[in-house]
Amino acid sequence: MIAYIFLAIALVLNAAANILIKYSTTRTAAAGELAPGLAGLMQTYLNWPFLLGITCFGLNLLAYTQALKKLPLSMAYPMMITVGYLLILVVSWFIFQERLTMVKYIGAGLMLIGLWLLVR
Repeated sequence: MIAYIFLAIALVLNAAANILIKYSTTRTAAAGELAPGLAGLMQTYLNWPFLLGITCFGLNLLAYTQALKKLPLSMAYPMMITVGYLLILVVSWFIFQERLTMVKYIGAGLMLIGLWLLVR
């Protein structure tokens, strides 16, 4: 049971990391042209959403490692990818106003069916 908790924590952290890094790129793009050279790099990579995203990736790795101690990789990885993708899909629609097409809905449904078949 604890392994599933670690897996859930890992997939939420992974999704959060991706969302935060995307958010950090929209913030710097909204701020206008990036400064050249070192100033541009600092503007891109030394902001709180990006650094928090990197931290979430690191914590994700720790939680996922704990989950893999007890769960088979052939089950844990598909769960991580599928549920993480679905979280990102919903948040991207809500926060970034990314368009959800019928093809994306069908793909998400097929992913859920595939996940269900894998974990049975």
